[in-house]
Amino acid sequence: MISLAKEYDGWPPERIVRHVLYWSFWLTFYGIVNGSYYGTHYFEWFLFELWTMTVKIPYTYFVAYYLFPKLIPGRQYVKLGALVLLFAFVGMVVLMFLYELFPYEMPGGATDFWSMKTVYMFVDLIYVASPVVVIKMTQRYIAQEKAASILREEKAEAELQMLKNQLQPHFLFNTLNNIYGMVISGEKEASAALLKLSDILSYMLYECNAPHVDLEKEVQLLRNYIELEKIRYGNRLDVSFDVQGVIKGRMMPPLLLIPFVENAFKHGAAKDEKTSWVRVHLHVNDSRLSFLTENSLPLTRHNSHDSIRSGIGLKNVRKRLDILYANRYNLTMTESDSFLTKLDIEL
Repeated sequence: MISLAKEYDGWPPERIVRHVLYWSFWLTFYGIVNGSYYGTHYFEWFLFELWTMTVKIPYTYFVAYYLFPKLIPGRQYVKLGALVLLFAFVGMVVLMFLYELFPYEMPGGATDFWSMKTVYMFVDLIYVASPVVVIKMTQRYIAQEKAASILREEKAEAELQMLKNQLQPHFLFNTLNNIYGMVISGEKEASAALLKLSDILSYMLYECNAPHVDLEKEVQLLRNYIELEKIRYGNRLDVSFDVQGVIKGRMMPPLLLIPFVENAFKHGAAKDEKTSWVRVHLHVNDSRLSFLTENSLPLTRHNSHDSIRSGIGLKNVRKRLDILYANRYNLTMTESDSFLTKLDIEL
């Protein structure tokens, strides 16, 4: 099957056959049409068309393989059109001489320089070259679209990797600070916190390089992080983590949910010396995931609206969502007596 998108390196037999078939078509077409029009001289017409190919083929390849690729990128359309017409005129003059030099006497008599026959030769050159030009321009467009698509994918992958790299140090920095505070305070739970952190690091270093990971592992990451925060804040923190639906066998982008949980602790319990609470809810319904986090806010806060909504973690996760899901996700953030985030995505 002939494919316009297929590209060749050099001139392999398949490409040569395609060009031979193209010119064989025109040779047969004009030989039959002219022979039928005059009702005779089929053989001579085939020979005459073969004779004119010495002009049509060079003109066609010159226009399609040189003029268009050279002038189209620079948008030199006027120059291109003028040169196409100029060389068609030159080709017409050469065809007139070939007509006079042809060894057989063809129907129609002699050719005047300005006549419908010369106009026909002029237009015919452009007509025969047009399909080749259209094919080459179509191939060029397909190749450019393919290259642009690859560049867009590479750019998106690079941006995602950059955002993930920004997210991981951000998360680790906060977690290490938490454990450092526990060690300084001499809390016995510090060793348990280190084990949880070890599990988190193992997951982030060895399993988060893939574009998608098991939802079960993401849930376990959230559990480990929440356990770390429970150890840190002790009795003054009330945490609930609820998972509903079937998560086994589901896949999702890695590290997409943890910023919301981290944000809930960072702007709730971390800034409230009294009893605070965090609620995390994950629900899977078929291929739809709904993720909700809600946290209490300290009674006295300054510019909390800006600080909560514009943190590094939430900024990064918004960028990742835009790249991964475009307009196919829904993220809402509501702040009143508490701060609530809700994310809906397709798994």
